[in-house]
Amino acid sequence: MTVQILWVDTTTNEEARALDRTIWDFSTREEPDGTIITQAPGPAPENGEFWSHAFDRIKDDPDQRYAMARRHLPLPAAWREMAIALRTKIRAARREKVGYEDLLRELHHLAAMASYAGYGIIQRVPYARVAALDLSYDRVGFDQLLLLGATDGKWMRELWGEPSAHNTAAVLYAAMLAADLKRIDADKEREDAERMDLLFGELSSKTRVESRPDPQPLPPKRRGLLGWLFGR
Repeated sequence: MTVQILWVDTTTNEEARALDRTIWDFSTREEPDGTIITQAPGPAPENGEFWSHAFDRIKDDPDQRYAMARRHLPLPAAWREMAIALRTKIRAARREKVGYEDLLRELHHLAAMASYAGYGIIQRVPYARVAALDLSYDRVGFDQLLLLGATDGKWMRELWGEPSAHNTAAVLYAAMLAADLKRIDADKEREDAERMDLLFGELSSKTRVESRPDPQPLPPKRRGLLGWLFGR
């Protein structure tokens, strides 16, 4: 059984593209009774169930919450849940009057990475490239980072002072983002063409089989979806 890699393991454009297709490409099958099933696999399950359902059982443990959410990056909910887990740990550290700068820096970096692009784009950009960008507090600040709130900004200002600017990764790396958008659009156009070729190839094959003469009359056959669509 092939183990599906995580987005946080991707290092190349092709790895990110392949992972996205593994999750969201639709496949269609016809059941023996003629029922057509079309579905995408979706995010990898957690112990056999959808991750948001499994999440309910561990959400009170910030370490498990963080780890499970990280496995499902870059889904929007995964960014949010990682941020919540980090805030929970920061608040505990503040209550106990112990250091929390590393946790706060990780929260900032998480929010800065998430500001590169929304879902639909970012999952086709390898994590390794996004994680390697220079997204320091002084360059990015916090006001433009949607994953952060007022309290996060207050904590950051207390520890690090005022940043030189407030930006997003999308603004700072606009040229790189433009190149990614162009590449992703071209990939999706090619993938759409491949799907159409596959669809019509299957249709052509089915038509050839059905057109062969058969001297013996056969009982009426229930039409599948393609037969319904194309009137055969």
